[in-house]
Amino acid sequence: MENRIRVFSQYRHLALFILMVLLISCKSGKNTTDPGMDIGKGFLTVMPIHREAFYLMVNLGHMNQPGHVFPSDHGGFYLNDHMAQTPVFSPGDMTISRITATEHVNKGYTDYAVTLSANRGRFQIVLGHLFRMREDLMTRARASGEPDCDEYSTGGDTYRQCLYWTDIPVSAGDTIAVMGGNPGQLGMDFGVYDETRSVDFVSNRFDEYLYPHSVSPLDYFTDEIVAILTPVCGEFLCGRPGFRTKPPIGGTVGYDSAGTAQGIWFRTGTPTFPEDPHIALVYHNADPDIPVFSAGISLTGLGPGSYTFTPADTGTVDRLFHRVRPDGRLYRYGIRNLCDGPGTIRDILLVQMTDPSHLKIEKQDPSAGPPWRFTGNAVTYER
Repeated sequence: MENRIRVFSQYRHLALFILMVLLISCKSGKNTTDPGMDIGKGFLTVMPIHREAFYLMVNLGHMNQPGHVFPSDHGGFYLNDHMAQTPVFSPGDMTISRITATEHVNKGYTDYAVTLSANRGRFQIVLGHLFRMREDLMTRARASGEPDCDEYSTGGDTYRQCLYWTDIPVSAGDTIAVMGGNPGQLGMDFGVYDETRSVDFVSNRFDEYLYPHSVSPLDYFTDEIVAILTPVCGEFLCGRPGFRTKPPIGGTVGYDSAGTAQGIWFRTGTPTFPEDPHIALVYHNADPDIPVFSAGISLTGLGPGSYTFTPADTGTVDRLFHRVRPDGRLYRYGIRNLCDGPGTIRDILLVQMTDPSHLKIEKQDPSAGPPWRFTGNAVTYER
């Protein structure tokens, strides 16, 4: 039975890169033109777009709820002019193993993604939200056989997607596509996956996915390119670019801490993907000192989004996530939006680890206590 990779895409204003790589495929580039090799620093020798075309490189771990509740497994580039078409280059000597055409049904346009493979598919780069593929590449993709097509919904939108499996060698610097030109798409996805490296998660839900193999492209570019990208690496934060200054500059998806509340949690009784019903207790990818409740759609009265609080060092109020354990205590958080002032409290979240594998959370109004106790609106998550 053939495994497949499904890529779900969604875009929202002032956020980009909604690309969840799902099932690892036996067609993921493990082919005769993709030789085995050791891949590391300096393997990528060309930036995928011209430096003058973008002002921000988004690192790993950004969130864009409800489609991206988990810290994202890919980053990307914000364009200076998202309607101006600009060439996209292969960053290394690789093989095009897949081209994906995604029709955005609600928005009325189709965009493209391309997967580049090396080391017999164990190293992959996914470039997404492309305006147009190079025509001869699409001609070869169509000639390679019937695509795998599907229709799905996530983040409130509907998509029709076709995957073309290919085996097309390209060299570093080859133009492979054009980006820019689709309304509302402010940039390009740039995801890198290395199956020789892995992030440990408490749950085994990601074992069959590429998510644990997410890596920063900064670990593979030449030193010259890293020096160019590092000062512009981060995330859009509160209406302006926020550049990360604390290592790892390239971000991370690895926040899980066994026996504590920190990390990714899945709503009990729901599948791993889409991410909409789940929650993550993590940190901001541009400023890792900002704790974030990344909430989807499962908490009654709390809309999807990123919420923070002012951490306390003691007690059961506003404790950092790794301090919350299955100790029988009820923890309370006064949460606010990321761009609110430090004294702002918009809502209350009650949090309790009922055992090492289950987390109970409920949103309440600030006037609901004391005393503070769960009601029938509490939601249980697991991992």
